[in-house]
Amino acid sequence: MRAAFLAVLAALAAGGCAHTTTPDASALPETERRLAAAREEAAAREARELLALERELTPLERAWGIKLLGIRLTAGGYALDFRYKVLDPRKAAPLVQRRFSPVPYVIVERTGAKLGVPFTEKAGSLRSSVTTAEQIRRGRNYTALFANPGKHARAGDRVTVAFGGFRAERLIVQ
Repeated sequence: MRAAFLAVLAALAAGGCAHTTTPDASALPETERRLAAAREEAAAREARELLALERELTPLERAWGIKLLGIRLTAGGYALDFRYKVLDPRKAAPLVQRRFSPVPYVIVERTGAKLGVPFTEKAGSLRSSVTTAEQIRRGRNYTALFANPGKHARAGDRVTVAFGGFRAERLIVQ
């Protein structure tokens, strides 16, 4: 029985049926070339998208490395949801990084009310933040929820959002 097994094994090896996981050496340079081309294409596409977006940015957005996405009423009008997209993590660090960013607030032009970000024991501050600059991600949306307990802000009102030195003025509440 052992002799029969060895004969079958020898026949398979001689016939070139042995399985190998090593890729064909001639395919490696082509694969590497395609991967490099795909990486270059992705980088070029990202650069084009950022350049197009850069043309649309206001001076405030350019200075802080963000794109303002808006401020909306939420929670039945008892909160404001402020959103922005990070385009340049280094410039946006003072807005997102906890140790740099003072407590943000909203001023409602119509009433003069100053609305802050609520803090709860279980959830903490109701805004996106990170502890280190390396955690800030380009292209990611960040948020801050502002309490609006007296419904001081209404749809259509103009507000100013302030994070320390950052001031986005005359934003229209959606």
